[in-house]
Amino acid sequence: MKRLTRLIILLIFILGWPSFCYARDDSIDWTPEELAFMAEHPVIRLGVDPKFVPFEFFDEDGTYQGITSDYLEIISEKTGLDMDVIEGLTWTEAYEKALNGEVDMLPAISRTPAREQNFLFSEPYYYFKRVIVVRDSTQGINSIEDLYGQTVAVQRNSSHQGYLEQYPQINLSLYDSAEAAVTAVANGTETVCVGNLATSNYIIQSTGLTNLKYVAFEAENQQGLYFAVRKDWPELIGIMNKALATITKEERIAINSKWIGVDVEPNYEPVYQVVMVVSGVIITIWLVSIYWILRLRREIDKRKKIQRDLEIAKQEAEAANNIKSSFLARMSHEIRTPLNAITGMAYLVKKTQVTLTQKMYLDRITQSANTMLSIINDILDFSKIEAGKIELERVSFNLDLVIQDVINIVSYKIEEQRIGFKLSKDPKIPNCYFGDAKRIEQILLNLINNATKFTNAGEVSLDIRLVARESNFYHLAFTVRDTGIGMSDEQIKNLFEPFAQGDASINRRFGGTGLGLSIVKSLVEMMNGEIQVYSTAGEGSTFIVELSLEKDQQKEQEYQQQVSSLYFNDIKTLVLEKTGSNMNIIDSYLGAFGMHCELTTSSISAVNMLELENGKFSEPFDLLILDYDTPAGGGFKFIEMIQDNKKIVKKPKVIMLLPMMREDLFDQLDTQGVDIGIGKPIIPSVLYNGILEIFRTKAIVANQAFKQEDIDKEILEHHYGILVVEDNKTNQLIAKSLLEPVGFRVWLGNDGQEGIDLFKAHRSAIDLILMDLHMPVLNGYEAAEQIRALSADIPIVAMTADVIEGVKEKCESCGIHHYISKPFDPEQFVETISKIVSAETRRKTEPELQIDEQKNTDTDDAMVLDREEGLRYMGNNKSLYESVLEAYFNENQEVSENLDLDIKNGRYPEAAQTVHKVKSSSGSIGAKQLFEIAKALQKALEGGDEKEIASLHPQFTEAMKQLLATIKSG
Repeated sequence: MKRLTRLIILLIFILGWPSFCYARDDSIDWTPEELAFMAEHPVIRLGVDPKFVPFEFFDEDGTYQGITSDYLEIISEKTGLDMDVIEGLTWTEAYEKALNGEVDMLPAISRTPAREQNFLFSEPYYYFKRVIVVRDSTQGINSIEDLYGQTVAVQRNSSHQGYLEQYPQINLSLYDSAEAAVTAVANGTETVCVGNLATSNYIIQSTGLTNLKYVAFEAENQQGLYFAVRKDWPELIGIMNKALATITKEERIAINSKWIGVDVEPNYEPVYQVVMVVSGVIITIWLVSIYWILRLRREIDKRKKIQRDLEIAKQEAEAANNIKSSFLARMSHEIRTPLNAITGMAYLVKKTQVTLTQKMYLDRITQSANTMLSIINDILDFSKIEAGKIELERVSFNLDLVIQDVINIVSYKIEEQRIGFKLSKDPKIPNCYFGDAKRIEQILLNLINNATKFTNAGEVSLDIRLVARESNFYHLAFTVRDTGIGMSDEQIKNLFEPFAQGDASINRRFGGTGLGLSIVKSLVEMMNGEIQVYSTAGEGSTFIVELSLEKDQQKEQEYQQQVSSLYFNDIKTLVLEKTGSNMNIIDSYLGAFGMHCELTTSSISAVNMLELENGKFSEPFDLLILDYDTPAGGGFKFIEMIQDNKKIVKKPKVIMLLPMMREDLFDQLDTQGVDIGIGKPIIPSVLYNGILEIFRTKAIVANQAFKQEDIDKEILEHHYGILVVEDNKTNQLIAKSLLEPVGFRVWLGNDGQEGIDLFKAHRSAIDLILMDLHMPVLNGYEAAEQIRALSADIPIVAMTADVIEGVKEKCESCGIHHYISKPFDPEQFVETISKIVSAETRRKTEPELQIDEQKNTDTDDAMVLDREEGLRYMGNNKSLYESVLEAYFNENQEVSENLDLDIKNGRYPEAAQTVHKVKSSSGSIGAKQLFEIAKALQKALEGGDEKEIASLHPQFTEAMKQLLATIKSG
């Protein structure tokens, strides 16, 4: 058998001899197996890295070049083997083909344990060092440990990838070539890459990347370059090693010097070739110059035409934008004017003898007009948002009032849909914030209206919860849920696009402009908030708006002092409500007011509790909060039964919770023995004010009421004159009907010219001018300019339906410094006019009080305690006032001592807080002297004005001493 094998090998050797013997190096001691292999496999398929410069790559002519190419050329000469490079492959593709046996040898590859499982490796024929490549500006990278936690660019399937994979702390970003990885670092896409020094240096110099540097590491370790051969060809490894061994040191140095020893410059080979042929260069440059000159001329002409076209397009766009703005202004003006008549007339009718139900109907008319106004505002807001010109206000507001306004507007639609509405608000979150209340109201209105529109059965709910708190900022979540038609994922994706609906049928079935949610998202993002949507088709949707609002510390403190006062502590309350969730909400609200209540869902149980609490063993109930729908037969029948029940010795006061949109029930409250009716859903402040009204503790609103009374009294005394310049007869009637009843004298002008003539004729009697901007003969701007020429002081108030950008600025330039937008709220209209004319009169007749005068006010003649004023603040409730004085006396015994200690130790913020508390409570009881001193001292403490503190502190101490002595003496 052995003889047969040797005979076959010899036969193959003889037959294959002609094909390679002419190229074989006879000095190499080939084995018979190696000779047989070379005869059987004269062509070796090579898989190469086309961009592994300078080791192997394809030049611009497509020729295989590099250090490895030169070694293969020598080996080919010594072995007679034909090295066939498979072209068109990336390194990744070549590597995969080698794994699959479609390539015989990888000629330029590093040796790793993972690769040894798939290939046989020759002896190394070249050594290189691994380096880190970073930008010149990068600092702090000196070793492989410095790369922990970073993302490193590296060539895919390279030895460097295998090396870095040993470090799980390093994240890899794989590229198809070393050049791509190095370039990514140069342009900033990546921070760092790892490669070999020779390749990286060649790439950097040939591509002109001047902003990179190398970081050498593992200087003692050199990486070898090998020939990798398929596992089933061990003979080829022997052939390659024997051929490599015959390559002399001089040949190796020559190859290295050819590719590494000289500096590589950027590839200017085409230029060098042109330079070699001087005459050709001159002719070529001349021809190219002529060609480019002609081409540039054409390009310049083309760009000039493009520029002209752009100018024309810009002018057309500006003209279109002006037309749009003009249209929006005209549309707004034409719609707002009749809306003003609707709201104004509704207000005037409410001033006549109307029933409570009729008043509510009139409220619905006003709310519907406001809804129409909101549509106009949506269009205008979208236009402003699109132009980036919308601005947010930052004013103090009451969150409960915002919610109440929202519910008043949406209640009609909810009742029309015959669905339920549930409101829940965490009573522990503050109620007074800084922000844009109107925009928050707009967000909630859009979301609730949307939820109502798409809900035919079930309910819509609004839930307000605290998500987190950061110092004085509260992150609130407003959640609007519905049980409506829901949405698919595809519909949610387009939900916030302007003019978009869920699908074509949505607009036909439900209507709408498709702007509401787009505006909501824009407003929420402007407030640095976030909106989320969750929905299931056929089940309903949930919208969650998260806003961060800054608490109004002063207003909230005053509000909490009022709510948490002792007014309600002794009011024993019974709640009869069938729904557990509503019962819990009422309980939480009452708890926040400092009240303790007992709860029941049964009308029988409620009667038993009222009968048992008869005063013999426990105090009877002072207040019954009753849901109208809970007792069988209705709430009125239940109240009648209580009134007739002789076992109930003391009949409680009654607050009845009425269903939404049941205005007819409000008319029956007085006749049915109900003290207060509150419409659902329950808002904390509305419930609080209802309890206040029943028990006659009106301290909260007394101060504001008297301020308004002072304004009305001042108007009646001075009989101010108002010139109304308005071309719309209805608006004239409304303005006159609103102003004359409160004591104003009114002159009416039909256009700007009449307004000027009337002002000239009654100049001394006119204290303020109301000016419409759009009128015939002479418009408001022109009339204002002519009036300003006659008088620089007369207040002119613009009264217009224009709300587009620039109107206020134009008013200012014409001397109009006040602005009322149509349609206006009648009460706010009168209040605004009153404040402007009163302030202007005081400015003319009294010099402004300077800050120093306020601080150094002579308090010797002032009353220490004005008991009459304090009583007014307490709703003329003498017993309540005496209780408050007693509490004030006990609370402030150590104030002077504590304040003295804080000021001596420089704790001015704590001292300012103490003085602020005293200031608030002192004003409420009528201690005007101490109030004024505390006001000035607080400001000095907050500003750290030590001179003023030293002056005012003794005054404060003395005034407090006098006040406490006065209270003690009675």
